[in-house]
Amino acid sequence: SEYLEAVNEAVQALGVSAETAAHFGAGFAPKGIMRGRFAIPIHDPTGALLAYCGRAVKDESPRLLFPNGFDPRSAIFNAHRVTEGELFLVRDPLQALNAYANGIENVVAFLTESVTAQQLEQLATLMDERKCESVEFH
Repeated sequence: SEYLEAVNEAVQALGVSAETAAHFGAGFAPKGIMRGRFAIPIHDPTGALLAYCGRAVKDESPRLLFPNGFDPRSAIFNAHRVTEGELFLVRDPLQALNAYANGIENVVAFLTESVTAQQLEQLATLMDERKCESVEFH
């Protein structure tokens, strides 16, 4: 979104460079429903934008905020960028951005604290479709 700020002290304080934020189309939201949060776009496996996730920049609760009507169990963050080879799974989208910045491009994150069987099935399907032999947890 045009108004998201990739260059913002709150974003950089999370350890995300402006380049990484821009690559993911993420940034600090100065207005809107994600106001005051680090807004990260969530896509379906084909790359269609589903929603924005608002990541807390300090100790706000909840840590991840979603728009009304979006079920965070329905998507896997960064699934649309998964390619063949080993897949890395991290705790949240922020960790996925940091992994990318450290050279790990094949990285995904669930958008929930706990994971359902349905989410694990989604991950298995994604791995099968993209020819990922194994997943490593980080």
